[in-house]
Amino acid sequence: MQSVFEILGVEPDADEHAIRSAYHQLAKSCHPDKFTDPEEQVRGQERLISINVAYEQAMRIAANRTSPAASFPLPQAKVWATKLIGRKQYELALLQLSKAEDKDAEWYALQAQTLVGLKQFISAHQAWRAAVRLDPDNLAYRRGALEAEMMLKRADSLPHRALSQIKNLFQKRN
Repeated sequence: MQSVFEILGVEPDADEHAIRSAYHQLAKSCHPDKFTDPEEQVRGQERLISINVAYEQAMRIAANRTSPAASFPLPQAKVWATKLIGRKQYELALLQLSKAEDKDAEWYALQAQTLVGLKQFISAHQAWRAAVRLDPDNLAYRRGALEAEMMLKRADSLPHRALSQIKNLFQKRN
């Protein structure tokens, strides 16, 4: 199977400009409108689709290469996120988690804790469930999923919604 760079005809270390240029040349050469024969149009369309997919992937790779610290090893991202969660800096914790190269059950658990801190209970419950799917024997993950579901039900109750609206009203005045 060809790599995305081979499909585009560029070197694996090509920059975004070289990738874009190669893409435009290839797209022009196989565009379905260029052909009158229906079979050639279909082949051109299929080729154009593979070129588009290769272009998107190559551009993503090139963009990640040029941005320093675009991703972290999973253990490092989890350590940073844990520290930020402890400081209640939930947005920064999510940012650190998003930079992880991989995801495991603990990653999803940290994401869930962060989302609970941000009061995004639906997303938190989904993250806990992903952690449970990856590590079904972990009772802490199961407990977290259950607690997130209970928080979601409480947050959806009428007294809680009314209290939240009153708090928001007073916070806006200050």
